[in-house]
Amino acid sequence: MKIKEKINKIELLSPVGDERGLKAAINAGADAVYFGAKSFNAREHASENFDDKAIENAIKFAKLRNVKTYITVNTLVYNDEIDKAILLIKNLNDIGADAIIVQDLGIIDIVRENLNIPMHASTQMSCNNSYSVQLLEKLGIERVVLARETSIENIKEIRKNTNIELEIFIHGALCVSFSGQCAYSYLHGGRSANRGACTQPCRMEYIGGKTNYPLSTKDLMTIDIIPDLIGIGINSFKIEGRAKRSEYVAITTSIYRKAIDFALQNKNIETEKYKESLIKIFNRGGFSKGYFYNSKDIFENYKPNHSGELIGKIVAYKKNKIHVEAKKELNVYDGLSFGESGKIGMQISDLYKDNVRVQNGKGNLSFSAVLKNINIGDKVYRTTDKSQMDEANFIIESDNFKHLLNLNCIIDYDRKIKFKVSCDYNKKLNIEYTSDYLIEEAKNSEMKESDIIKALSKTGGTVFKFENINIEKKFNNPFIPVKVLNEARRNIINSLEKILIQNRKVDYDKNIFNKKIEYPDTNIKVAIISDIKNIENKIKNYDKIILFPKVYNNDIKKFFEDKKIDGIILPSITFDKDIELIKNIVSKDMIVICNNLGQIEALLGECIIWAGIGMNTINNRTVDFLYKLGVSTVVSSVEAGKRLKNTISIKQGFIPAMNFAFCPKSIAIGCDKCKEKDLIDFKNNIVLFDCVRMHNKTSFILENINNKNGEIDIFI
Repeated sequence: MKIKEKINKIELLSPVGDERGLKAAINAGADAVYFGAKSFNAREHASENFDDKAIENAIKFAKLRNVKTYITVNTLVYNDEIDKAILLIKNLNDIGADAIIVQDLGIIDIVRENLNIPMHASTQMSCNNSYSVQLLEKLGIERVVLARETSIENIKEIRKNTNIELEIFIHGALCVSFSGQCAYSYLHGGRSANRGACTQPCRMEYIGGKTNYPLSTKDLMTIDIIPDLIGIGINSFKIEGRAKRSEYVAITTSIYRKAIDFALQNKNIETEKYKESLIKIFNRGGFSKGYFYNSKDIFENYKPNHSGELIGKIVAYKKNKIHVEAKKELNVYDGLSFGESGKIGMQISDLYKDNVRVQNGKGNLSFSAVLKNINIGDKVYRTTDKSQMDEANFIIESDNFKHLLNLNCIIDYDRKIKFKVSCDYNKKLNIEYTSDYLIEEAKNSEMKESDIIKALSKTGGTVFKFENINIEKKFNNPFIPVKVLNEARRNIINSLEKILIQNRKVDYDKNIFNKKIEYPDTNIKVAIISDIKNIENKIKNYDKIILFPKVYNNDIKKFFEDKKIDGIILPSITFDKDIELIKNIVSKDMIVICNNLGQIEALLGECIIWAGIGMNTINNRTVDFLYKLGVSTVVSSVEAGKRLKNTISIKQGFIPAMNFAFCPKSIAIGCDKCKEKDLIDFKNNIVLFDCVRMHNKTSFILENINNKNGEIDIFI
């Protein structure tokens, strides 16, 4: 596909987990980086992250090199943590962060009212339809990171209906569940994915499917569809991987830098060559194009960690030497694993080809090893390529960035030294500076121009280089101490650095919400049912009966009109066509429990809206924010751990704990055998799957909730 000639620059956004990862991303060609503090960060337990001083240094390092910095404050925040979170955001604003990436609606509301730092809506907000993006655009959010489960068809619909900046993931790990809509880790051990502490139960073993890892997705790779993605009008391409090593960041960033630049120039890229490199650095059973084209191969995974690159197989193992037939070149210090599980591994310390010691080679190779449980015929995978690590390290250490500037030094009639700095490609760096020093006439020989140029040229160790220095002498025979020139040079550089580091401001519209909050009566009993037949005796003495239908169609209207139900609940996953279908079903007096921002935006004024558990309400500021949006009643998140003020909460019953765009059980077992066969989890429990049909079919894992308190009973 050919790219339009007049297209905006595509931002390449790279992950950073530590200082070395920062250098890897920037030196490999990232336009922007994203990283987290030690708290309120969705990779809080998985990567090193940055303390306050390290964040300040990282922002300075990046912005001096024209690289934007987005800081992840993308977790849900409890009431007693709000002040700490806002203090962090205020500090990020003060030290020049370009934006924060946020999930919590309460935090968004506080920032809008009190600060002016730009905000990006995290993928954790499950934005997968035009309505959710339109609402965030009205709130002043600068950019939306679309849900990873959004297809190209759906992205086109969102782009057509919104003007906001859009960001998508183009490489790296995928979640099996919609990000922000997974409570599985929390319900199985109290560690919340929405709070940066996911235990990744999806990466664990399950029995009963085609593989032992039916919930573990392959990683995303889009190297060969970059032109298609550019053509749909995305502003930022994001690589996942803050928890991965810096070498991964260097290799993936450098490859996608080439792919984007080539696509924008309508040039072809050697995709097979770069695919091989991406496979070597990290893959899980190969790659998938993810949800962009609704690729069902996303779950065909045989182990949850790095698979490596297939090299060959073991042909002999004798006298503590492994003999392999290697189809690809191996190196001393390469890392290897053996067999499909990949649980047995080693690093090559010596290498022989036809019994002659070599540094690298392919064909009949052998190397020393003392290992158990390996067999002749086992496949050999390379998990670390020494030559690729050398390439990555070269990128990481190659910090050659310089701002090329012109400097005009005027030794003026008024005994002042005036400096004019200009930049041919960035007018922000055009500045003037006048030294406080008063020039004196030289008592001996006149100061040479070469000495002045030498003193002003000493910008080594900074990102600035005075490429052209011009001296204008209007004062005859001047004497200027070198320390005066050194001080002037330092002051000029400090001024230039401040220009590059200064923060950006957003003026949020604080008059969007003019309506005073009126809290509802939350002293009510609610039953949620999935089948209205033969259930009347179970649901007596409830104030409201809500239907969670198997199929969303016009039958719902009849149930409501016959007063069998008071309303319906919507699944978390609703694309634009799903919402259009729902709008034709609801009516003014019907309660609709919404689990997505887009549902609320689309249905305001069309029905009575309740905010469901999918809205992730775990603090009082989010409660108030939802009421300001026009919601009638708020349901506390199960992760709140308790009922929040002015809300109702789940008491008992089965709730969707994981929400899928594709059903992994149907892929692992077959949709027609769903009721016959089970998936068994790592605790020997049967995993309960269910699904509903709107325009699209949406599936989920059900988890049983039992709380002492609460007002909602769920009968599935």
